[in-house]
Amino acid sequence: MAAPLFDCPKDWEKATLEPDKFKGLIVSVATGSTPATTVDEYWDGDVPWLTPKEITGDFKGLYVSATERNITSEGLKNSSAKLLPPGTVMLSKRAPVGAVAVNTVPMATNQGFMNFVCGHKLRPLYLALWLKANITYLDRVANGSTYPELYKNDLFEFEICAPSVETQDQIVNAILSLEFAILLGAPLEQTSSELIETRRIRGETARLDAACSRLIPLLLSGQLDPRDFQKSK
Repeated sequence: MAAPLFDCPKDWEKATLEPDKFKGLIVSVATGSTPATTVDEYWDGDVPWLTPKEITGDFKGLYVSATERNITSEGLKNSSAKLLPPGTVMLSKRAPVGAVAVNTVPMATNQGFMNFVCGHKLRPLYLALWLKANITYLDRVANGSTYPELYKNDLFEFEICAPSVETQDQIVNAILSLEFAILLGAPLEQTSSELIETRRIRGETARLDAACSRLIPLLLSGQLDPRDFQKSK
């Protein structure tokens, strides 16, 4: 097992990613599947079906509400794919490792994902941001002869630290507000008619990006109180 990247405060709850319905953090984990592509009746239905390539590249944010391809109820029934409830945290385990999304509607995935359903003590967005911030750890434990892949046993050794749900919400809001400010940089640049102003906006965006990279580990390790961050804005 690779060493965790972040310290865990004593008053935060620590657990592995292995599902345990009694702890209230991760209650279930499921991978996905691809229905037989030779059977037309399994495709073009009304069940969204996500693949890792849809949440990499130009994909921004965390939420996913629609997919490039849909499967039918018959396709779902005749494959190992599961219909996942809204709020499931979907982590790509290969090609590439570590892309994360949270579904807003019932959805299935292909076999390139490990899908986490959170309990009452863990906010899906907090888990999603935690996984994104720990991409270095995920890369370390990924292995495979053909391409890097996260295997369940390795992933289940990964420890997550979770404060109260109220603090999780504050941390999520702090990180998302930073990321929103960074995303605003691109449209602001495009609407600027002055080169000096464009350079200023680009510089501010770069500074915000650097600040975000420094603050996220502090927030997720309890070294920075999210209430203090909100006061400083």
